Amino acid sequence: MALTWNLAQLVARFREDTGRSSTSDISDDGVGNLLNDYYVNYFPSDARIDEFNTFFTQALSATDSGVYAIDQSVDRLDDPVTINGNEIALYRDRELFFGTQRLSGYRRFSSLPGNALEDEQYITDPTLAIGTDDTTKVLHAAFTYKIGDYSYSKASSEVAFSGLSTVPQNKYGAFSLKIDEDGDITIAEATDNATGYDSPRLALEALDHSDSNSAYMGYVTVISTDSDGFVPGTTALDDDAVTDTYTDGRFETRETPTSALLYGQNLYVSPKPNDIYEFKALQIADRPSALSGDTEIVDPKHGPAIARGAAILYLGPRSGQDRIAELAATTKHIFNSIRSDGIKRLLGQEIQRRY
Repeated sequence: MALTWNLAQLVARFREDTGRSSTSDISDDGVGNLLNDYYVNYFPSDARIDEFNTFFTQALSATDSGVYAIDQSVDRLDDPVTINGNEIALYRDRELFFGTQRLSGYRRFSSLPGNALEDEQYITDPTLAIGTDDTTKVLHAAFTYKIGDYSYSKASSEVAFSGLSTVPQNKYGAFSLKIDEDGDITIAEATDNATGYDSPRLALEALDHSDSNSAYMGYVTVISTDSDGFVPGTTALDDDAVTDTYTDGRFETRETPTSALLYGQNLYVSPKPNDIYEFKALQIADRPSALSGDTEIVDPKHGPAIARGAAILYLGPRSGQDRIAELAATTKHIFNSIRSDGIKRLLGQEIQRRY
């Protein structure tokens, strides 16, 4: 018996199991396609193994939206789910996550994915960005906002930095944007922008909070490597020496995330992050990559199971019921042996393989 299994060896075992020893019955390429069909599409669920699983990571920061587009190759996430190594809750029900999150003094997400948070003061996103007509200004999209019991609308405009402190070279500064009932927008700075901060979070924590007389649009962080630092209203925001971020919403509502949800192709964390974090979760890979050439399967014990499963699929529509019955008698033992390894791994026991 093979101690390793590649596609050619699996083809040979398939022919033994099916009795189709001649290429006139089925070509080697045809067998290879059947084996890969079973291996990719059926084997992981039949065997219930974890060898194809990996860890998924996502960088979080205080200047992002708290929503992250996930590659289509990520089918699902599972425990353990951590933020900087500390375990958090993973929700699998969007209604629970969006409807009941942020209890016990926390703030709640709105009821549907992608909507603004209930604790934000705008209704539609202001979408802060670098000015297009004047790159020393901050651009916002047309948006609506709420102050008290009334809603207001504001057309897109570019807002100038005015009367604000220079942020020293290689130091972070932060600025907040608020809008009042008349549509007038004010840019305010963090308390010690003139001295600068060593990290974005320190700068953001020094911003003023929201109030009942205005709506908080969002905030901007900047750092410049230029010897003159960042000069508000003079330094272009797209200058090569400047690194800047534009974030809708209030920093004061942000905390260390305590829960997450994978919904569609987006990952949501709650609360929105208030610093740099690493999100990490077990990524369940439902489908391994197809075999080709001399590539060997992950675990030699899987070889007979893959060949056997493909053989049964092949014989099923070809009146091979008698042979299927014979194969099925030992197939259960093969898969039970594979599954017992997974159980032992979960219990932390050593696996002694015998081939």
